[in-house]
Amino acid sequence: MDLTDRKILYELDQNSRQPYSKIAKSLKTSPQVVKYHVENLLKTGILQYTWPMIEYRKAGYFFGLYFFKLQNMDEKSEKELFNYLHSHQFIPIIMRGEGYADLIIGICAKGIFHLRDIITDLNNRFSRNIREYDATIPIGFTQFHRSYLIGAEKKKPRESYTAFTGADVKETALDEKERKVLSMINYNARVPLVQIARKVKISEISAKNIVKKLERSGIIQSYTILPDHVLLGKPSHRVLFKLANLTSEKEKTLFTYCQLHPNIVHHLRVIGNWDLIVDIEVERGEPFRKIIQEMKYKFSDIIQRVEPTYIYKIDCFRDIPVEFPELNKE
Repeated sequence: MDLTDRKILYELDQNSRQPYSKIAKSLKTSPQVVKYHVENLLKTGILQYTWPMIEYRKAGYFFGLYFFKLQNMDEKSEKELFNYLHSHQFIPIIMRGEGYADLIIGICAKGIFHLRDIITDLNNRFSRNIREYDATIPIGFTQFHRSYLIGAEKKKPRESYTAFTGADVKETALDEKERKVLSMINYNARVPLVQIARKVKISEISAKNIVKKLERSGIIQSYTILPDHVLLGKPSHRVLFKLANLTSEKEKTLFTYCQLHPNIVHHLRVIGNWDLIVDIEVERGEPFRKIIQEMKYKFSDIIQRVEPTYIYKIDCFRDIPVEFPELNKE
């Protein structure tokens, strides 16, 4: 990748739905050049896809994160497991790891009892391969832009950093056409309005109005990207923290540290077996160790336990299921 590629990825990370012309203006180049680079990033797999960050509770969903240790795995059993996960509509997050967890999944269910049914079925089908697992429920999820892409440091907190859970929200009523539009954008954040209109059988103006409604209501919080972290040269690490003696002031200080760190891209407050999850995108080995060591030193009074997982492959990473997959077929 060259500097232009990194600048484009940075722009897409801030808003992956913005038009090529706007990105071109920021980079002082032409839309044609931006389009060429984006298509090349997709072709090489560095950019896997673009997607919207969604307040899943407003869309009528309940979310659980699960961290599995696997056993008795061979090529056949691995294929069966991942075929099942990929075919399951309500498992929109699938990550393969080394370290604390061999597998991390997100289950986006229609409610807590639906969530229970899904994890029970998974356990029953693959009990021979699942040694143990931890479960957490996200209660606050914040995304920080990937400033490391352009070699920039975060000097101060910015309001544009997107927090999209953490408040008591109610489900927003959506009709079928609105859910279809949401589903298409959930599959591809850059899907053109003309394509949405044709597939959903509405006018282009109606499609535009529905997208604006989804944004205004807070269902769609932002638009971002899923890069291939290994190809990007910034492997992803999902780190679990057990905290103690936590006060509001200490929690705010820890959050600000994460917000300002150029390699920390997600901050998740959770309940369950853990209290905090942080996603760090940095080279393996010494660069990653230094970040964890610094966090332990700075917050030794509240960090009780740390368990990292190196994510060597992200199969899928979205907030909600794609509800109408047939709309994305040509």
